[in-house]
Amino acid sequence: MTMNMNLPIRTIHDPRELLACKQLRFYAPIAMLFVSLFIAVNIVTQKLVPIGGAMMLTAGDFIYPFLYILSILLTEVYGYAMSRRVIWAAFGCNLFVALIILFCIALPAAASWQQQEQYAMILGRAPRLLVASLGAFLVGEFIGTYILAKTKVFTSGRYLWFRTMGATLVGQMVDSVVFTVIAFSWIVPWRDVIILSVSAYGCKVVYQTLLTPAIYVFAGFLKKHEQVDIFDRNTNFNPFNLGLK
Repeated sequence: MTMNMNLPIRTIHDPRELLACKQLRFYAPIAMLFVSLFIAVNIVTQKLVPIGGAMMLTAGDFIYPFLYILSILLTEVYGYAMSRRVIWAAFGCNLFVALIILFCIALPAAASWQQQEQYAMILGRAPRLLVASLGAFLVGEFIGTYILAKTKVFTSGRYLWFRTMGATLVGQMVDSVVFTVIAFSWIVPWRDVIILSVSAYGCKVVYQTLLTPAIYVFAGFLKKHEQVDIFDRNTNFNPFNLGLK
């Protein structure tokens, strides 16, 4: 059945009303992309990349801003409660992947294979990165999505650029510091931990600024095709509540 694009966009004030929306065609693909990027970031982020002078980034910093853009779109179009579900789904899947990695590291290596030490050294950090991601998400991602959802209600859905930048400046500052400290303290010098935190935060702000026009385009596209636009006026913002209430 095709969707009638001439129907008006339905404004929703309670996330439970989404249960009546049977054709949210793009929510699941965006959620799957979010989960995939989240897992990928936590695997590749161990590599440090110089970006000129004394600044450096992790390999994951080149991917993470796109993950945050997806989080913004999920919150802007589908609301805080639906975004919260995806964040926890991503963490659960990453936990599962980390356990698989630990299991594979523990398997005995063939005598002809001489890379066990390198294999364990790189992939063995996955559980630590998982803890770093959880801490960063709880105090960073949820802060950012909370700010975005609340300011949307306050501005009656206007000034998307202002709302996304506000969420990024606060949420990603906390995210960058928490993740970098947990993931890299006592692995690299503290000077490098500080450089990584500052560099990651600057990278995310620059990405956010450059991609703001794209956020406008995609948010408008999703609202038009999903025919919903949610305002979190009756939403429970407890990050541990996975219900639509």
